[in-house]
Amino acid sequence: MKGTRVEINLDALRYNYKEMRRLIPAGVKIAGVVKANAYGHDLMVIASELEKLGADYLGVAHMSEAKALRNKGIKCPILVMGKTFESDYDYAVKHSITLTLFDIEDARKLNLNASYDNIKAKVHIKFDSGFNRLGYNDIDQLISDLEEIKNYEFVEIEGLFTHLALKDVAADDAQFDRFDALLNRLRDLSINIPIKHVCDSIGAIAYPNKLYDMVRLGAILYGYCSRRTPFNLQPVMCMKTNVSHIKTIESGEGVSYDYLFVASQKMKVATLPVGYADGYPRNLSSVGYVSIKGKHAPILGLLCMDQCMVDITNIEGVAVGDEVILFDDKALTLTELAKLSKTNRNELLTRVAIRVPRVITEDDEKPIIIQYMDRQ
Repeated sequence: MKGTRVEINLDALRYNYKEMRRLIPAGVKIAGVVKANAYGHDLMVIASELEKLGADYLGVAHMSEAKALRNKGIKCPILVMGKTFESDYDYAVKHSITLTLFDIEDARKLNLNASYDNIKAKVHIKFDSGFNRLGYNDIDQLISDLEEIKNYEFVEIEGLFTHLALKDVAADDAQFDRFDALLNRLRDLSINIPIKHVCDSIGAIAYPNKLYDMVRLGAILYGYCSRRTPFNLQPVMCMKTNVSHIKTIESGEGVSYDYLFVASQKMKVATLPVGYADGYPRNLSSVGYVSIKGKHAPILGLLCMDQCMVDITNIEGVAVGDEVILFDDKALTLTELAKLSKTNRNELLTRVAIRVPRVITEDDEKPIIIQYMDRQ
């Protein structure tokens, strides 16, 4: 395939999942996090694969993602980790989607809604142990509400969780201590909640003795973790394009908007059909580079919405149509790209635009090309 695209290697996804499954004790469940279009990799492709691999849960941020999964036939339990508004309660109840609650009023409304269908709605309660984003931060209030909710006929409290800020070990330990203190209080009150979970990808690697009943694995499944792993992660996504135009410019000529780059000598310039509208960061202007024929080609001047220009003066034999590596696991890693663009890897993955085709590869099978724009 020619043009800007990302390639999604399902063999790498399987490898990462299976290695984590081997690493995590058998009694600990795995929630595969597929929010944000599965970190840009394609929600349905990744969710389907994780379901086949035996993931115990799929984690999403919004009901829209949960609806998409159920509408496409995904049967795996789904946990919506963010706020769900009352308008979506009916769908969640009827389609067995587990919701996160951190407010007694939401619990009351959900119980009433579920009663109309005579179905028990499963929920996980979010405790804010120090992240200060979502969840109860008052243990007494949480316990008081739990004692009320556990008497609701149509709400089942299946889980209790929190999220680490991952500042440092001391801060993480303080959050673990708060969570454990809550669990001790619940134990004293004979309140049993089956699934307790704290750790995401980083936490699962950094704190193997604090895995509780489930871990929420996101970035590590896609090949990345900011902690050293006991196995070599395999990045699932790479991004490529092809040279669309080549020209020679003379000394003194400018390139791109505002002429932030002006040639100091005769140069050969290649235009690439990729820009910030594709999710390729504008922060790479004048500092980033791509790989062509195994060599670095620096980005010249400002990156445009749909295109960018690179210096190929010192790369022999470049022709229109030649493959260009924007990032992969060898020529130019996502880690290096993130440093150059002053962001993190997850942002770069999730920013890949819907107009960029996903090319799904596995084993020796013929690649499957997903064109979101064909669905418009």
